[in-house]
Formats: sequence, structure tokens, C-alpha cells
Amino acid sequence: MKTKADFETKNSFLRDEVNNHIRLALGKESPQTLFEPMRYTLEAGGKRLRPVLLLLACQAVGGDYKDALDAAVAVELLHNFTLIHDDVMDNDDRRRGHPTVHRKWDTNVAILAGDGLVALSYRYLLRTKHPDLGRLGSLFSNTLLELCEGQAYDREFETERNVALKDYFKMIRKKTGALLSSCGELGALIGGEDEKSVIALKEFGLNLGIAFQIQDDLLDVTAEEEQLGKTWGSDIRQKKKTILLIHALNEASQKDREVIGQILAKPKVELRDVGDVKSVYQRAGTLASSSQMLRDHFELARKSLLSIDSPEGRNLLENFLDSVIHRTH
Repeated sequence: MKTKADFETKNSFLRDEVNNHIRLALGKESPQTLFEPMRYTLEAGGKRLRPVLLLLACQAVGGDYKDALDAAVAVELLHNFTLIHDDVMDNDDRRRGHPTVHRKWDTNVAILAGDGLVALSYRYLLRTKHPDLGRLGSLFSNTLLELCEGQAYDREFETERNVALKDYFKMIRKKTGALLSSCGELGALIGGEDEKSVIALKEFGLNLGIAFQIQDDLLDVTAEEEQLGKTWGSDIRQKKKTILLIHALNEASQKDREVIGQILAKPKVELRDVGDVKSVYQRAGTLASSSQMLRDHFELARKSLLSIDSPEGRNLLENFLDSVIHRTH
């Protein structure tokens, strides 16, 4: 891509291709209580970051993006399954600026819609024309299990007083890194199966995913609620052990650690409590420290692209990385 505008045109084109195929995937009408909430979730928006990464990874190693479209749809369907179920588990009210599925319908409908998206994701993955479909299926299944493991760690951490930074990174490697890592790997496999490129794009996706989660943790308290499309400060309200909370519990003054402890001990964390915790983050240097770790992982993602032989392929993914670095929600 010669310019940022060129990349944005390509990015928009690939998103449209993915959205068109998703509409076809969700064209069935009955039973309504299954397919309507599935469509509602996918039509609510979303950056289509994961399927676009998969398509770009395929192109970066010399493949045709059309060969990877079914797999791209599969990863987006799987991603949206995680969002529906996460919202149920976290009792969130809003997603992408709209009521969550369990709020618009009920919890049973949300669980069923998520399950339906998993089934449909496998249907589309298995439509991919590839000489080693078993390898793709194994990678996809391992990714699904890692996503569940990551969510389980995230939930367990909510009730643990002390979570180490290494445990946080183990959790986000699975909860967020695993799917982006598999997008890079799947795209490279479908595009040409050059093992050096497969490893490089797997690492690119993993470090991008880790950075993406740190960025999400930061945006939860630094972005406006209208930008986020979800409840501001929801991580604090749910007592999630984000990189911010872990840093503050280790680095804040004794007095500020007590403030956090008192807030976390409450049965329900209120909006004013979120503001108090954010003030602690500012005093403890938490936002600056987390921002540095964010930059470090973006840089690791960028360095992994040095193993991609094609200058045009590297440029594609560097532009993609830059678009993620500058996101605001």
C-alpha cells in the first residue's frame, strides 16, 4: 500500500466482503429465537479486525483472499460467540452501543445464540478449500479451548486478592491473543503454507492480541462511554484484575491500596467508585506504566513482520497494525 488512504480503501473493501458473507451465513429465519439474536449481534457493528487480519495474512504470503473468506467468516462468528457469553457472565448492559443480547431477550436466548454461532463457525471453517483441512480444524478447536480457558482465568481472578502480572499475561494470551494469533496462522496456512511465514504471522497476531487487551483495559477508564459503546468503567465495576488494577495494587501508596481494597470489598461498585479508582491509577503512575507495556507489545508485533519476505506483504500488515494502534474504542 503506497499511502494510508490506499490501505483504508483495501481495509474497507475486505470488511465489506466479510459482511456480505456473514449476511449469507445468517440468512436463515427460523427458529426466530435462534437466528434473530445471532443476526442482531453481527449487525450491531464491529471492526471486523480478526477476519480482516486473516485475509491480509493470506495476501501477505502471496495467497488469494477469496480462498480465505470462509475461514474469515468462521473466526468472526466465533469471536461474536465469545462476546455474547462474556456479556452474560459479566452482566453487561451494552455492547457496541446497543443492549446486550441477554438484556434485549433473556439469558437462555443469549446462551443458545452463542452456541449457534460456534456451530456455524465450524460449518464455515470446514468449507475452506485446503489440502490439510484437519490442521485448520485442529488449530480452530485448540483456539476455542484457549478462549474458554482465558475466560475461566478471568473469572477466577475476580475473587483472588493477589494476581501476579505473569498470571494476567497468561490469561490474556488465551482470552484475546489466541484468536488473533490463529487469524495470522490460518491466513498464512491458507495463503501458502511457508512455515517461516506461518510462525511469523502467528507471533504477530499473538503480540497484537496482547497489546489489544492492554489497550482495552486502558480505554475502559480513559475513553468516553459513547466511544466505547459499552458501560464506562465496567472492568472496575466487575472487579476484573486488569493490568491497571494489578499495577495499582502493587505500586500505589498504602493509603491508595486501602482505598481500592475498600471499593473491591463492596457488594456493588458504583460509578463514583470508578472515578476514585481512576484517581488512584493516576497517582500511582499506572496509566503511564500500562501505556508503555502496550507500546512494547505493539513493537514486538511489528518486529515479527521482519520474517515476511514480501515487502508489499509486510507493508499491508504494518498499515493494519497502525490502524489498531490509533483506535479509540
